[in-house]
Amino acid sequence: MKKKSCIKAAIGAGAFALPLAVSAASFIVLGTPGANLEAAVKVSGGKVTSRLVAIDAVVADGDAAFKARIEKQKGVQSVAPNLTIRWLPSETRSTEAVAEAVDPPNNPPGSIDSRFNLQWGHTAVRAVDAWNYGYKGSGAKVAVLDGGFSLNHPDIEFQYDPDCTADMTGEGIAYGPNSDDPTGIFAHGMHTAGTVAAAMNMVGTIGVAPEAKLCLVKVLLNYGSGSFDDVAEGIIYAADKGVDIINMSLGGAIYKAGVPGEYTAREAAELKNFMARAVGYAYKRGVLVITSAGNEGIDGDKDGALIHLPSDTPNAMSVSATAPIGWAVNPAAAFLDFPASYTNYGRSVISVAGPGGDASYPGNENCTVAGLTRPCYVFDFVFSTGAVVGASAYYYWSAGTSMAAPHVAGVAALIVSRFGKMHPSKLRTKLERGSDDLGQPGNDPFYGAGRVNAIKSMQ
Repeated sequence: MKKKSCIKAAIGAGAFALPLAVSAASFIVLGTPGANLEAAVKVSGGKVTSRLVAIDAVVADGDAAFKARIEKQKGVQSVAPNLTIRWLPSETRSTEAVAEAVDPPNNPPGSIDSRFNLQWGHTAVRAVDAWNYGYKGSGAKVAVLDGGFSLNHPDIEFQYDPDCTADMTGEGIAYGPNSDDPTGIFAHGMHTAGTVAAAMNMVGTIGVAPEAKLCLVKVLLNYGSGSFDDVAEGIIYAADKGVDIINMSLGGAIYKAGVPGEYTAREAAELKNFMARAVGYAYKRGVLVITSAGNEGIDGDKDGALIHLPSDTPNAMSVSATAPIGWAVNPAAAFLDFPASYTNYGRSVISVAGPGGDASYPGNENCTVAGLTRPCYVFDFVFSTGAVVGASAYYYWSAGTSMAAPHVAGVAALIVSRFGKMHPSKLRTKLERGSDDLGQPGNDPFYGAGRVNAIKSMQ
């Protein structure tokens, strides 16, 4: 096990995230339908900084007495602090990054992308079988709400739609070096976007739905923190752009009972309500919101201390993580669907499962797959796109429910490619009924309805 010290092992987004800071001056004001919240803010001595008309909410700056004043105004349902929290954990990746030349290598005609054979998750969800039937995601549009992106990455640059790609944070859309990643390589948003729809272009990796179109929406700063306001605005923005699916490989956990001096139990409930309004708006606009379930290893049926957002909102589809143990030792025979050691679980919280990766293999030997030699357990992580740094486009391994959600989003895009645009409830039903029923029969605590299966969901 000594060799594992060279890896920052990889629990992807959705890890336990308490507020980094509470902005004493920024408040989320939720109103009743049609309420004049701007007038309420003004008469209460505040200043509107963001308008979320679609969900009857505004964000406003105010002094210490602002909250007490505006709560008395007509049409105001509740007021909560606009928390800035960490939605991604500090360790989200393996240090074993792989560089690929920005210009695609001269692979023989008809050969597969150079790193595709590292992507065991595609085997688990039967993506290639769907491709062989002619469905690769064409006609589907998937929004990826995450941190920054490298728009010039060869696996991404022709996959995204510039007309629905935006930055909500003010930091700029690009991912770059930050306190959590001085190299600027380990772009969480790139990893999730690549899993959904990396190009089939004979370089690097291939997404589950390589012909789907991506909308890249930055709602978190590069090091993984962000405000509730930015996340909700990203959901509304993507929904208004007519996407079919939103992938949110992020998760903030707040205490249901509140934290003294930071937020109360009622404010925690209203923050959940705020996020539920945004997710509900997307649902009404015909969008299925797919989220990571979280990496705290919590039984959601029994542990009621935390609210995990956005996965705990009513219209979100929450995804748990699966993984092989020692896949690289014998890829042809490996079982790919062990529950990941870190995944949140519970019949009341998990919709379906997807490939998320893990570091459970006990051996220390090396394995070689697709021309790369690494400790065998590394290959049990999920391999996908990273950032572009200098002249190189990077790829790296990571593990978490963050990696599971985009596999499910990719399968959802394949379903849309097969049947066309559909109501999110119908799309969700196809994902759930088409899943492989693993674990206990029916709704299982770890797998939910099952691990998604592209072919069965397209029948």
